This record gives sequence, structure tokens and C-alpha cells, in this order.
Amino acid sequence: MAISKKQYLLEGLCCGNCTAKIQNDIRLLNGIKSAEVNADTGILSLELDTDIETLVNDITNIAVSHDKDIVVKEI
Repeated sequence: MAISKKQYLLEGLCCGNCTAKIQNDIRLLNGIKSAEVNADTGILSLELDTDIETLVNDITNIAVSHDKDIVVKEI
């Protein structure tokens, strides 16, 4: 599968500490080639080589595990 790019808004992202933890945990998911979270904008930029639909729940669960108020929205 070719590498694709996606972006998500992590609405309610509160701090740099959560940003780093979420970014690091998402990078560990199978199929993720790169993951960057911008602490200022709350935007998660992904490069992946799998169907994103298989990862959306995992990404949401990771974000919420670090801050229960985060809502993940596709851009």
C-alpha cells in the first residue's frame, strides 16, 4: 500500500506534555510511518501505509487516555 497523509484536529488538547505523550504513543501503532502533533494548533499530521479507518479508534483512545476532554476531528 502506498503511503498516504491525513490530518486530525485534537480539539481540547491542553499542554505540551500531553502533546508529546500522544505523539509518541501514536508513532507506535502499526501502519504509522510518522506522526507529528503541533501543540499550538492541536493538529495531528500522519503518514501511514494502512487504511486510516483501522486506526481511528486507536488514535482516539490514545488521545483520550491522556486527556479525557480531547475530541478527534478529521480535517
